[in-house]
Amino acid sequence: METRKRRLELTVWAFLLSISFYPEYFGFLAWFSLVRPFMILARLRGRQAFNAAYFFAFCFNLFSLYWIALVTPPGTLAAIVIVSFYYATILTVFNRLYRIRTFFGVVALPFLWVGMEYFRTLSQFAFPWSDLGYSQAYYLYILQIVSVISVHGLSFLIVVVNVLLWQVLRREVSPERRLTAFLSSAAIVLLLIAYGWIVIPRIPLQGKFDIAVLQGSVPLREKWSPGNEDHSFRLYDSLAPSAEDSSVHLYIWPETAAPCYLSHDTRARWVVGQTAKETGSYHLVGALGARANDGGYRHYNSCYQVNPSGHIDTRYDKVKLVPFSEHVPYQDYLPFLSKDFLTRYLTFIDTYDVQWWSDFYPGDSLLLFELPGARYAVLICFESTFPMYAREAILKGADFVVGITNDTWFGHSVGVHMHARIFLTRAVENRCWMARAANSGISYIVDGYGRIRQQLSLDEVAALKGGINLLSGFSVFTRVGDVTGLVSFLITVGLLAILLLVWLFKKLFRDTSS
Repeated sequence: METRKRRLELTVWAFLLSISFYPEYFGFLAWFSLVRPFMILARLRGRQAFNAAYFFAFCFNLFSLYWIALVTPPGTLAAIVIVSFYYATILTVFNRLYRIRTFFGVVALPFLWVGMEYFRTLSQFAFPWSDLGYSQAYYLYILQIVSVISVHGLSFLIVVVNVLLWQVLRREVSPERRLTAFLSSAAIVLLLIAYGWIVIPRIPLQGKFDIAVLQGSVPLREKWSPGNEDHSFRLYDSLAPSAEDSSVHLYIWPETAAPCYLSHDTRARWVVGQTAKETGSYHLVGALGARANDGGYRHYNSCYQVNPSGHIDTRYDKVKLVPFSEHVPYQDYLPFLSKDFLTRYLTFIDTYDVQWWSDFYPGDSLLLFELPGARYAVLICFESTFPMYAREAILKGADFVVGITNDTWFGHSVGVHMHARIFLTRAVENRCWMARAANSGISYIVDGYGRIRQQLSLDEVAALKGGINLLSGFSVFTRVGDVTGLVSFLITVGLLAILLLVWLFKKLFRDTSS
């Protein structure tokens, strides 16, 4: 009975925490939704603690990442199972430290949580989607602090406030300390709001470097139907003139807006080149790409810059791919997870048209695109979830950043809004203007303070012309990097190593004694 009650309560709080990422109004839930789960986990022991932690993490990830199933049900299961294990591990470490000494567990908890978030940005298994800091992406005053301490720093403060509120509810803590904890938690939130109010300029500067974002809202089945490429080409060819102006430096097409291998399709390159010629400007076109390799081809998610003369002058292959959706992590070493291998034995994949993961390869490195008077970097879809990757683009010399994506896969689910706000957070972190082109929305132009200047609605078919300003200086985050995330990760690794060594020592000592 007690276990059922505990699971019900953890389910409720996991749901409330997931709701904090929903549009507009619910971010405040993140500041206290972890209080009760922390209290529950602190009083459990051993296997019970791990099971409860994993259950809470599984529910949270299920509620916040359910929409991935619209793309790949197997990938959804893999993501939820693996990512939940990360949460369960660090919460179990917290529990162990708390059992050793209360002070250790309480102090370590924010570092453990953020260390886990930072870890999720590493390796080809990386999936840094639902970091706590993104829950505040609709509260622009609070969000401004990420330009100093990154989104992981904001996550750290959210966990700190949850820990402080937990101390307020602990009966064994003296009234004076409970009052201090409450006032400290309130002060953190108020200071964040005050900082944002101070740094956001009262009068927004107008953008002077004109670009145009094209949103075709082509349904997926229509887009990828064999022989239907011309529909997309005609659509974007008709959208471009609606924003045509001699001042427009760049037209931005969404991810895979050209539903073909532009690297090998001569006719498609000619069609796109004609559109660029007619507008007399540069076009960034999302499409597929391929490169020869050992007698076969490797496939890429790419984008191409087409110059005003109608020729492709630069190509970028997406580096950060979605694990178990766009590719199998380390697929050269795990060939048994490739789609070609699995379909030989799991015939239901083709029989029932199950959406399995693709077999794309990651690109080699980030690169910059050149325009007369400016350089820019492109983040393709999932790449916008990596703070340090966007920072690398700025440090490399990008004057602004473009994001292209195809969130049509996710319908009108919360995933579309979460993704849009993650990209916006990158703009605030680096104090850099950015432009986002999404196949069916949300497309927008945003300044370095997270203020959306122009925007197209979901499913709108239109061209958005607007101005941006080129980067004029580095933010603190851009200069020093993700210090909070890195330090928290190192502390987390250190604590894990210490606990592991203590466990091994005790095990060896017991074996020797017996």
